[in-house]
Amino acid sequence: MTTYKPDNYNSLSPYLIVDNAQKLVDLLIVIFDAKILRRYDRDEGKIAHIELQLDDTVIMISDSTENYRAHMTMLHIYVPDVFKTFDKAIDNGCTLIEKPVNKQGDPDTRGSFYDFAGNYWAVSTQKN
Repeated sequence: MTTYKPDNYNSLSPYLIVDNAQKLVDLLIVIFDAKILRRYDRDEGKIAHIELQLDDTVIMISDSTENYRAHMTMLHIYVPDVFKTFDKAIDNGCTLIEKPVNKQGDPDTRGSFYDFAGNYWAVSTQKN
C-alpha cells in the first residue's frame, strides 16, 4: 500500500540548517542516541540532507550553503532521564542555559542548553 510518508515518520519534522552538520549529527548521536535513517552527501562531502530518529521523532539536518544559510532555532524534547541527557549535553560541549529543575505547577522537570550551532534545546522528563 502506498502511503504519503515513510513508515514510522512523524508528519512534521524539524529541519536544521547548520554550519558543520556532521558535528551536530555526532553530538545528537551521543546526547540522544540518535539513529541515522537516510543520508545524502554533496560531491565535496558535506551533508546535503540527513534524517535522524530521536525516540519517536525524525529530525532533518543539512549543511548550510550560500543559498541556504544556517539558522538557529529552539527545540523541546522529552527524554526518559532529563538529568542524564542534560549532563551528556554539557559534558560534550553544550552551553548551559538552565540546569534541570521542576518549577511549581509544572509537571515536567526541565533543563536547557545551547548546542555549538546556537540551537536552544529544552530537555524534559514528566514527573509521575
